[in-house]
Amino acid sequence: MIRTENLCKDFGPGRGVFNLNLEVPKGCIYGFVGHNGAGKTTTIKMLCGLLKPDSGKAFFGDIEVNQSNIGKIKRIIGYMPDITGIYDQMSVWEFLDFYGAAFKIPPKKRKIRIEEALDITGSAFMIDYQLSSLSRGMRQKIGLAKTLVHDPEFIILDEPTSGLDPNARIEMKRIIGKLSSLGKTILLSSHILPELSTIASRIGIIAKGVLLAQGTLKEISGQIQENMLVMLSVDSDPNSAIQILSSVDGISGARLLEGSQIEFRYSGPRDTVSALLAHLLRSGVAVRWFSEVEADLEDVFMKITKSSGA
Repeated sequence: MIRTENLCKDFGPGRGVFNLNLEVPKGCIYGFVGHNGAGKTTTIKMLCGLLKPDSGKAFFGDIEVNQSNIGKIKRIIGYMPDITGIYDQMSVWEFLDFYGAAFKIPPKKRKIRIEEALDITGSAFMIDYQLSSLSRGMRQKIGLAKTLVHDPEFIILDEPTSGLDPNARIEMKRIIGKLSSLGKTILLSSHILPELSTIASRIGIIAKGVLLAQGTLKEISGQIQENMLVMLSVDSDPNSAIQILSSVDGISGARLLEGSQIEFRYSGPRDTVSALLAHLLRSGVAVRWFSEVEADLEDVFMKITKSSGA
């Protein structure tokens, strides 16, 4: 896993990263969410050994990120910044071969690794293209292929879909999902929240350098959601079910949707939601299904940052 212990980098009042404790489980896609300037890139640079923290520690597995371990760290992580620097005069093959040689991969194995990286990113057709001729989306794919050449265990992506058109963003998401299926541990920074919520298994929300929450989207929303939206479907009289619901403390806005579906908001303790179902059943309501509507990442992000004053 990737983890940090009270990681700090202070650039002045309100600027930097403060007492950061990330926990990225092995094999997961961790979405690192925050406004521009929240501390995402600073955190990533400290993780990669590109920026020395003022205090605290960072680890990849049991390897601490420090100067004595920097060689080991570079071999096990792959880092792609938001804008990949490339050499326009090179072809795609020359570019990837150059980075493979930098990692001291033997020529025969290097050829295999380049072909595998191009295959994973769907870029094999570009093998002889000049880098200067590539679109932004193509450059991002080749930048990711470069990140994968040495077959890293941990992959860190800083805004990988920034500036891409919708088709290129969809393709990048597909590639990230494929990398996860190969067992890679991925930390993915982004401010495009709806997109991130569809691929990340865990989320970390940072604002003004402080980690406000982390966990699954359901775990985080459970910490802050004040008014839960609940839906149910009944096989009995829906109007009778609405009357029964409206008489319960904490329930508001009960209304009939299409068919026999009912929607309402509940502001009571989360651990009492199941009691509502029991109450309906005791009252003779034939409930077909009963479910809380999960908050989306945008709602959770706004509530978390608003409650913290960020």
